[in-house]
Formats: sequence, structure tokens, C-alpha cells
Amino acid sequence: MLLGVAHPPRSSARLTAELDIAQSGFLALHVDGDIISASLEQITVTDRVGSLPRKVKFPNGWLFVPSDNKALESYLATHGEKSWLSKLERHVGAIFISMVLIVALTLGSFTHGMPWLTQAIVHNLPPVVSEVVGEKVLEALDEQWLSPSELAQNEQDEIRQRFNSYVEQLPKDYVVTPKLVFRSWEQGPNAFALSDGTVVVLDSLVELSETPLQLDSILLHELGHVHHQHVMQSLVRSSLISLSVALLTGESSGVIHNLASVGVFVFSNGLSQQAEHQADQYAVKNMWQIHGSAEAMIEMFKGFQTVSEGELPKWLSTHPELDERIQAVRQY
Repeated sequence: MLLGVAHPPRSSARLTAELDIAQSGFLALHVDGDIISASLEQITVTDRVGSLPRKVKFPNGWLFVPSDNKALESYLATHGEKSWLSKLERHVGAIFISMVLIVALTLGSFTHGMPWLTQAIVHNLPPVVSEVVGEKVLEALDEQWLSPSELAQNEQDEIRQRFNSYVEQLPKDYVVTPKLVFRSWEQGPNAFALSDGTVVVLDSLVELSETPLQLDSILLHELGHVHHQHVMQSLVRSSLISLSVALLTGESSGVIHNLASVGVFVFSNGLSQQAEHQADQYAVKNMWQIHGSAEAMIEMFKGFQTVSEGELPKWLSTHPELDERIQAVRQY
């Protein structure tokens, strides 16, 4: 017999009771001179919740709470659990499948859910957000890494005139207005776009290009980043990932710092390979439409190869390999 208390159906009354567990396959509740019995298949036993006692519920609504929870546990261990949840908690196969599903759901949210959410957020952001972020990032870059351009003013004006001409010829579907600025940096030839539509061209890139069309192919590539809003997408995606990791791990101490510095992080680490391919496609398409050829873009990529000290493996680099990009231009 197990001693405990019983609660009548739909009542909060507490009655002293005994639970007879001697009969095989049956439980009998002795309470107030009455006997309520039922088979194990008809009885529900609540699941374990910490150290709280488990409750035995009879089909007619009577509820029994044992004084000795261990005795009930011992009985259930001997005669088997009825609760499907309790069985799952101890089922190795079910635990493994649950872990696989959790991992798959988590990965799916990052590979599919995150891009969708990123696009939705960027699409609904007011342009002023992109403008403020771009201005602040350029200020930070000028303070830490970039120097004023040493190109002659007439050369800057000539390149800017071609840049503005492209902006006028291309579809007017930019969220922000593209503009061109020049800077100097010791880290090699490069150009990059900011979220406010600013395209920064480094002096070393101008020096590397042998013809105006070679340089223009890179200007069109950067306009592709502006067109697709790649910088804001990277910013929003990085912020979402930081917040998601914080929610999953409970570590939030670095989230605010990440959100504050992620604009510079996006620049210094480059954009994703997918974004680079999209920008390349945008440039190639417009090179063909405006100039009837994209050969100058291939020449520019080959120029990058001559000054590169060796590219990172594809899985470590945010930019596709130059050979791969050259092949894509030829196949367009």
C-alpha cells in the first residue's frame, strides 16, 4: 500500500487515501470507505518535474498523490511507464532523432530563414538608415586607415564624370544615390561600396588599371553592390547572427559591441561570395550593353592576379577566386 492524499473529481478536497499496488496490472484506490480501481492502461501518471511528486489520475477523475514518491517510481519502473513522454525521455533513438531535428531546424533557420528575414528587413528600412550608417563607417575608416587621395584633381574629375554617366544610363532603381570618392591606402588596389551609395576608389586601383574601361568595369561592379544593397544586407545579417547566438548561448555581453562595430567589420572582411558574383554579373551585363564587350573586366582581374600574393582557399575567402570570376565573365 502507498499512503497519500486523494482529490475527488472536480474538487480541491484532500482526503487521506491508500493506493493498493499488489494486484498485477491493476491499481486500487482506497478512500473514505470506497474503492476505485482501474487497469494500468486506463491510468495516467504525470511526468517528472524536478522533485515534485508524481500524480496518479484515474479515468473517473480521482487523483492520488503519494507521500512516498520513490515507492511509486519503483512500482512504475517494475511495471513499465504508460506516459509516452516519459518513454521518449529515456528512448535513445528518440533522443538522437530529436537532436538531429533540432540541429537541422537551427541550420535551416540560418541558411534559409536568416536570408529571407534579412531581405525583408533591408527592404523595409528607410533610406536614412543606410545613409547614416554609410557616413559613420566612412568617418571611422578615414580616422583609422584611409588617407586623402593623391590623384590629380583633373584625373579625379574625369573618372567621376564617367561614373556619373553610368549612373545616368543605368535603371533608376537605387535606394540611395551613388556617389564617388577617392582615398589612398597601403593595402593594395581596391574599391568598395558603402551602405549610403558611396563608392570608394583607392589610388592604387587607378594606378593598376591600364585603360579607362578596366577601371570602369570595377566601378560598375561596385554599383552592383549598391544596386543589390549588399552592405546593408551584410550589416543586418551580421546583427541577426549575433543576436541569435546570444539567444542560443545566453551570452550577450558582446552583442552591443558587435552591433556598433559591424559596419567596419563588413568592410574589412569583405562581402560574401554570393554578393561578389551578383556584383560581377551586374557589371558584365552593363559592360556588354554600354560598351559591347566585357573583356576589360577580364583584363582587370588579370591585373589583380599580378599584384596578389596568393589567394585564400575558397572556403576561407569571402571573395571568389579570380580564375573563377574570369571564367564566369567569359561564359556570360
